[in-house]
Amino acid sequence: MSLTVEKTPLPLADRLAEIAPSQIRELHNLYMTLKSERPDMSFVALHFGEPDLGTPPFIVDAGAKALQDGAVFYEPNAGRLDLRDELIRFYAEFHAHPITRDHVVLACGTMQAIFLCMAGLLNPGDGMINITPAWPNFTGAAKLVGADVHELALSFDAEAQRFWLDFDKLEETVRNYPEIRLVNANSPSNPTGWVMTVDEKKHLLEFCRRHKLFLLADEIYDRITYTEAGRTSFLKLSEPDDHLIVLNGFSKTYCMTGWRLGYLIAAPEVALKMAQMQEFVTSHAPSMAQVAAITALRDGEPFIAESLARYTRLRDLAMDKLNAIAGLTAARPDGAFYTFFKLPEGTASVSFCEELLRETGVVVAPGAAFGAGGEGWARICYATQDALLADAIERLGAFVQARL
Repeated sequence: MSLTVEKTPLPLADRLAEIAPSQIRELHNLYMTLKSERPDMSFVALHFGEPDLGTPPFIVDAGAKALQDGAVFYEPNAGRLDLRDELIRFYAEFHAHPITRDHVVLACGTMQAIFLCMAGLLNPGDGMINITPAWPNFTGAAKLVGADVHELALSFDAEAQRFWLDFDKLEETVRNYPEIRLVNANSPSNPTGWVMTVDEKKHLLEFCRRHKLFLLADEIYDRITYTEAGRTSFLKLSEPDDHLIVLNGFSKTYCMTGWRLGYLIAAPEVALKMAQMQEFVTSHAPSMAQVAAITALRDGEPFIAESLARYTRLRDLAMDKLNAIAGLTAARPDGAFYTFFKLPEGTASVSFCEELLRETGVVVAPGAAFGAGGEGWARICYATQDALLADAIERLGAFVQARL
C-alpha cells in the first residue's frame, strides 16, 4: 500500500505575476515547431534582432587567442582596466567626450546593464517612463524590481514616415504620476528605427534636469545610423550634473550577440554602486569577451563601414518593397537595422504574424510585443541576405493582398 502525499506549492514572489512571456519568443517557439513539422517548407526568419553574418573573424581570433593566453580568471567587477582604457580612447575620438575608468562598468550584455540600472535606481513603487514602441526587456526589468512602468507612445507622421516624441505628453505624464524617477529612451530605436534629433536630445536632457529625473539612454545602435543625429551621444550634449546613464554594447555593431558584453557609462558615484551590485549578480563580464572587445574597438572601423553600407542597401530594398504593398505603411528607419510597418487598419499583430508564419514561412515580430503604440504594426530585421529579404517581403505582400 502506498501513500500519496499532496504537496502544497510554495508561492513565488509576487513580482513574477507582472512578468508576461515574450511574444517574440513565443512566435519563435512556433517557428521552431513548424520547422520540425514541415521540413519541405521554406522559412525566412526576420524576427530576432541580430545580424545574420556572425562575429567577424578578426574578433573571433582575438577571443580564441585570449583563451589560449589565459583570459579565463576572475576580473574586476567593473571590467578589465585595459578595456575601460580603450573605451576612454574610443569616446574621446568618436564622441569627443572625456570619460575615465570610474565612469565605465562592463556587464554581461547590455541587458544586464539595464537590469543593474533598474535595480540601482528604482525602489518598489517608483515610476519609469518608457518611450515606446520599445524593446520589451526595458519594461520587464523595471517590473522585476517592483517599479511601475508608464508607457509613452511615440507619435507617427505618415507623410514624413517618421516617429516623433510629443514633449507635451511627456510633461503631462510626469504631472499625473509624481512617483516617476526615470525616463528610458532608446535612439536609434528598436523596433522603429527612430532617431532623435539633436534638438530632441537637448530637450529631453533639459526636461530630466528640470524634473530631477534619471535619463537612461540606450545607444547600442549608435554606429548603425544613417544620420548625423544618430551618431551624437547624449553624453556630448550633457552637463556634468545631469543624472544621465548611457548604455551601449558590442552585440549589434560588432555582431557579438552571443558573447554577452555590454556596458554603462555613468557618474563615478553611480558607476561604483553598479559595479558593487554586479558582484552579487554575475561578478563580472566574461574575461575572453572583454579582451576580444579591445580588438573590436581598435580594428573594427573597416568592418563597421562595410556593415553600414550593407544595411543602407538593405534598408532601401526593404522600404521600396514595403511601400509597394497596398495596405501597409512603413516607417523610414534613420538608424538600427529594422523597419517597422503599419498593418491594414484593425489588424491584430500577433494573429497576423502567426498566420503569416503558418501560411508563408515568413517570421516577423508582432508590434504588440513592443508596448504602447506597437499594436497594429510589425517589425522586420533586415540584417540578412538581399535575396532572402526580397523573397520574404514578396511573400508578405501576397499574404496581405489576399486579405484586402
